[in-house]
Amino acid sequence: METLVIGLFWVLAAQVLIGKPRTGLCIFFGSLPFGALAVIPTALTGGLTLTPTPIIALLIGARLLLNRQDRSSLAGIALSKNGTVYLTVFWMIACAATLLMPRIFESEVTIFPIRSSDMIVEELLHPTTQNFSQLTYLSISVFAVFCFVRLTHKNFNVADLLGPIRLGALITVATGAIDYASNFVNLSALLDPFRTASYALLTSNEVFGNKRTVGLMPEASSYGSVCVFFLSLLYFLRLTVHKDPLGYAKNIGLVFALVLMALLSTSSAAIVCVGVFLVLVVVDWLWTDVSIRKTPLTKTALLWCCVLSFVALFLSFQPRLLSELSDIFSHMILYKKESHSYEERTLWTTVSLQALQDTYGLGVGVGGTRTSSFLAALFSNTGVLGGLFFMAFLLKALLGRWSYYRSPRFRSVQRGLFFAFIPPFVNLLLVGTTADFGLALAYLLGIKLGLVSRYPARSSELKLEPQPQGAR
Repeated sequence: METLVIGLFWVLAAQVLIGKPRTGLCIFFGSLPFGALAVIPTALTGGLTLTPTPIIALLIGARLLLNRQDRSSLAGIALSKNGTVYLTVFWMIACAATLLMPRIFESEVTIFPIRSSDMIVEELLHPTTQNFSQLTYLSISVFAVFCFVRLTHKNFNVADLLGPIRLGALITVATGAIDYASNFVNLSALLDPFRTASYALLTSNEVFGNKRTVGLMPEASSYGSVCVFFLSLLYFLRLTVHKDPLGYAKNIGLVFALVLMALLSTSSAAIVCVGVFLVLVVVDWLWTDVSIRKTPLTKTALLWCCVLSFVALFLSFQPRLLSELSDIFSHMILYKKESHSYEERTLWTTVSLQALQDTYGLGVGVGGTRTSSFLAALFSNTGVLGGLFFMAFLLKALLGRWSYYRSPRFRSVQRGLFFAFIPPFVNLLLVGTTADFGLALAYLLGIKLGLVSRYPARSSELKLEPQPQGAR
């Protein structure tokens, strides 16, 4: 069965090279929920797990590299003043730190290794295979940003760029539902072929006697991260992805399903990010419906009151469920500081930041130490200089001059991408263990930068979809 699953993946991967570009994006989003699947048997890779999404991202890039014009454009994008030049410099610093620092400061700095059977045992810094593997993943994410910028520059309309999101969301909900159903029915024969990664898979952890929902990801926090990513994209780009009423309704239904799955994961980071998402929903509503469209306040407020009333009514008839949710929230959020995992993760970050100080701000190299926060990993791995260049890239990508565009639809898409970026990034800040920002955020940043650089600022009229032939 495992061989069949791997074979099916490579059949789909071939479609990325020979199929339509939209097909490649569909497969890219569809691969995100399969974080526990090794697409090459680990016996052939020396224990290194290669998951589907990085492979698909590489194939998307390979397709671009096969075209001479695309190769030239990718080189120009890497050095563009629109912000990607900062990312290129960051990557160069990360490579230099990874190649040099573990050797220069070998046996002089204390770190927590990325891969260890005991998560609370400190070691002295030394070169490991994790330096190579983590730098490879980071390089793929950086390259993916350039590729998504280039894809946006080509003849794509918004539906081609954003439409496949719903497929990935459907698969995320489906895999989570199947995993949740495994609490009541033995579905190991269905799930095990997709759980072949060589690293530890925390698929049977429980909170108050309830198994945490992990889907086909390695652990609950990673599944919660995927849910947060898709629900943010689907909601804040809901009017762009599907303009018809039925498609809009399906998107909102998927958003509610993803919120439920994120809560069933009982990941503290996912729960916090759902809260951040809800705050942004209110901000987006006030910004769009009240300030821009001048929609009467009572109309939208009434809709949300109806939804919240329905949820409150349902919970009032499920006192046991309400009690369990309250206990989980208290345990995972309010009293998180008293847990063993919180103490363990705090120790990782403390030791890693001390390692940054011990290397005089130069860092220990990508994959050199484990942290519990992306920001701590970014600076401790790549040094102060590398961290500053990445933050410069991030600010340039998020706070570009898109507010100067006259097209209301363009500004709506850019605002949606900005809001959609925040919950996944907050999640990364809370649970990121390495300096790799991931392919999900690479997509968001690439599309956002690509739209800005594709259309000149202050253009009198901007179309996000190709005009019919002969249109003026």
